[in-house]
Amino acid sequence: MVTRRAATSATNGKRTRRGPFTRQQILDASLSLFSQRGFARTTVRDIARKAGITDAAIYYHFDSKRELLGALVEERGFLAGLAELEQVEPIVPVEEAVQWHAAGAVNMMDQNRDFLRLIIMEGLGGDEAALEQYTLLMNLWEKALTAVFGRYAARGEIGPESAPELATQVPYLILAAFQDSLLGRHGFAGSAEERQAALCTFLGPTLARIVRGHLV
Repeated sequence: MVTRRAATSATNGKRTRRGPFTRQQILDASLSLFSQRGFARTTVRDIARKAGITDAAIYYHFDSKRELLGALVEERGFLAGLAELEQVEPIVPVEEAVQWHAAGAVNMMDQNRDFLRLIIMEGLGGDEAALEQYTLLMNLWEKALTAVFGRYAARGEIGPESAPELATQVPYLILAAFQDSLLGRHGFAGSAEERQAALCTFLGPTLARIVRGHLV
């Protein structure tokens, strides 16, 4: 097996390119192959061939295929988006904030349909790397919303016990609707804009009822 240390020299007389362009090539090829074949059934050699580079070039940038999957999560903007969400201040009523958040989450998830389908399907199949990333994202999502709803609780809009409850209920409702959209149920079809609008319309009344149940 090629290791990162072994990757410091070129393979088969080919010169390894090590710039940011090569890293992006690897990420693009990985996402394409993972989506088509699944994470477990894609090898590093498959990715190298798809990217038009050597195995050594991949191991220069990533220690393992598992690390590469984690890099895809970061590259798709999930981690940055959740970190930004955690800092949101309660400048609008909590009901409006939840609807705004749902629209943003739907947009982000729909733009990354293939990648999230991969994480969900591979996770359901028991793949540890996919489950690790799924757990990471859900934990960070709940953590961010707990912080946001905690500020609303401190302002007296919702009860103090409501912050962790809403932080769990809201993501799971959004995620369930998104998974239905992946399967084409409830009219979640058409262009990206149409899908996102249909999802937000579907989620709106239920989210409103959930939030009203927590208002002080």
